[in-house]
Amino acid sequence: MDLKSNLTAELSAIQTRALALGQKAADNTITDAELTEVTGLSARAVDVKHQLNAIDRGEKGAAVLQQVAALGTGTDSDNTGLDGRKHAETSPVGAKGYLSPASIKSVASVSAAKGIKALVAGGSSTTPVPLESNPIPLGQPNLGLLSLIPTKVRETPKYSYLRQTVRTNNAAVVAPGGTKPTSVYTVASFPGELQVVAHMSEYVDKYLLEDNDDLERFLAGELQEGVIRKVTANAIAAFGATSGIQTQAYSGSPADSIYAGASKVSDLGYSPSLVILNVADYDAMRLSKDAEGRYFGGSPFEGGSRPGVWGFQTLISADQTAGTALVLDTSKVGISTDRQGIETVWDAISGFAKNEVRARTEGRFATDVFAPAAIVTVDLTA
Repeated sequence: MDLKSNLTAELSAIQTRALALGQKAADNTITDAELTEVTGLSARAVDVKHQLNAIDRGEKGAAVLQQVAALGTGTDSDNTGLDGRKHAETSPVGAKGYLSPASIKSVASVSAAKGIKALVAGGSSTTPVPLESNPIPLGQPNLGLLSLIPTKVRETPKYSYLRQTVRTNNAAVVAPGGTKPTSVYTVASFPGELQVVAHMSEYVDKYLLEDNDDLERFLAGELQEGVIRKVTANAIAAFGATSGIQTQAYSGSPADSIYAGASKVSDLGYSPSLVILNVADYDAMRLSKDAEGRYFGGSPFEGGSRPGVWGFQTLISADQTAGTALVLDTSKVGISTDRQGIETVWDAISGFAKNEVRARTEGRFATDVFAPAAIVTVDLTA
């Protein structure tokens, strides 16, 4: 078998084994060794999928190159070029400069491909969702929460994942011949389902967009931002509503309370890495002063961006309930999506009579919580 077939077969075997282990987890019969196996299977599945994606992209790229190479091939019945002269049936573009009507149609088809002035041909463009948790590079689109927590591509709209429900560490020093204590690490299978997040623009005059590239980019960017904002809002709501998360009462000041919440996450062996704050709460903290009138957050002339609280990555979001904050280990949560990512499609048909077009931007997403105890909701008010 070729590499793609081997990888596909391996992925199928991994999925079959993972389903079996998931059932054992649901029945509370899974062993420590099998839990370790789950981690290895997950990592290998991601690696295999990345390789398959790379192969698919290579195949699609080769197909496009073949289509472009064949654009000049005349297939009209009388082999007549645009200048009315006869030309060879296999005359390529550039050899004699001929383009048959069939070739023009092919050019239009290729030009409608994603990323090439999709508006005119009623095509579409897509924005991939990042698959790793990394800082947002300068000059790159701000994908909000999607840039800060891991994102996983799901092959089907409905899926399941393992969530840790019990984490009791009883490790201890044991004398020779003594009975070793038993630690309890329980996981359960939880269902997940991708939900469509979508909206549309108003109708816009076709020629207004054709004559103003900036307007097209502006509309597409605003629509994409709207989807990202809704995905962020859904995720923040899901984090706070998950059964089993920790809580931290107000402890002297908002900053002290956040620190205490982060300590609760650390005390359980997790690594707090993200703080989510409402805009008003962050601004109040940033503008707070000591008795001498000095800003706790530093001089107004220091820096230009909003620095993180206690050195953690900090997401400032109007979607977080005012008066509360979330502190979490980003490796214990995730956003699931499909292979398409965020897609913008231009409709040049429904507004045909008025020569108007509109855009629809959408994506499918779900929020996953793998360890609820790695999240703490913090009360910021006395």
